[in-house]
Amino acid sequence: MAFTEGAELAQKAERELRDRLAEVCPPKLMAHMDRVVEVADELARRWDLDVALARYMAQAHDVVRHLDDDEWLARAEAYGIAVSDIERDAPVLLHGPVGAEELRRNFGVTDARVLDAVWWHTPGHPDYPPEAWAMFIADKVEPRKAKRWKALKKVHRIALEEGLEAAALRYVELRIKEGLREGYLIQPSMLTTRNALLDRVSRSDS
Repeated sequence: MAFTEGAELAQKAERELRDRLAEVCPPKLMAHMDRVVEVADELARRWDLDVALARYMAQAHDVVRHLDDDEWLARAEAYGIAVSDIERDAPVLLHGPVGAEELRRNFGVTDARVLDAVWWHTPGHPDYPPEAWAMFIADKVEPRKAKRWKALKKVHRIALEEGLEAAALRYVELRIKEGLREGYLIQPSMLTTRNALLDRVSRSDS
């Protein structure tokens, strides 16, 4: 799906994807993805981005989030995805990479921007385009999650007032601090994302 072909085609593609996801994803997961779509829409409009692309990324991002550890590991092996020791210890971290491959193989998604956005939506990625950052932040700050963790409301506010990368940096640093406090392993890719964002945000502030 190319998102330069007009709003009507983009909306049709999003509806078709949602219909297919609803066949395999439980209702609570669909409700989460729908909330993420709405926040991604808000953020994309705020920063004059490709709204259709941000919405499609958001609709697609958790395609396999409902699976269990054994299934994430099994599909990663079947799809030839390299699994790190951290991912083997916490297979939920694979739901992005496995989801991207699932979309490519079984849902007909070919847009590399969408597949990359889904692959990296847990740690983020330094090369994300703005629409992917809109999806990433929306996934973290959608209303149900923000109600459980009040700090996410500040991340949402930063995304609207300061910028998407500044908000992503705040979120990633919150997660890293949580990992250090609770004593769980932190993905090296998340540290890479944090460092790249810190450099860019610092440069933009200077």
